[in-house]
Amino acid sequence: MKKKLYSISDLTSILNLHPKTILRFIHEGKIKARKIGRSWMVTENDLELYCHGELTNKPLPQSSLSSDSIEDRITVSAVVEIVEQDSEDASRISNSLMAMLNSEISLNGKPRFNFFYYPEIQKAKYVFYGTPRFIGRILESFDVLCSSKGDFDE
Repeated sequence: MKKKLYSISDLTSILNLHPKTILRFIHEGKIKARKIGRSWMVTENDLELYCHGELTNKPLPQSSLSSDSIEDRITVSAVVEIVEQDSEDASRISNSLMAMLNSEISLNGKPRFNFFYYPEIQKAKYVFYGTPRFIGRILESFDVLCSSKGDFDE
């Protein structure tokens, strides 16, 4: 029996959501997905689970803070802005960061990443959320980028 798989573009039309929203839902665990090659794929069963979960108003599970470790309760955020004349260069950096994030999800909990480009002011903004370790690694990556390119002022 063949399983039906849906790509991000399929889900965009089915759920009437933006592709970045679908990716965010995947990274947050709202939609279960598997990475096949470079693409995220969602099974028909996982899509039904997401849709049925959205339709039910089940109460959120109550978690006691005392049983969670401090490591599980801390989320750190960081915003990195780069003056970038070309949106293609900003997108290239974004794609590299997304690849890094996807390759280390199991090591870093459930990190999130948002990318914005403002052509009117020629600025790219990268927003990260995750564990202190993940944010530290991201900032180290930008530090390496600065020292290797020498394009950024400190």
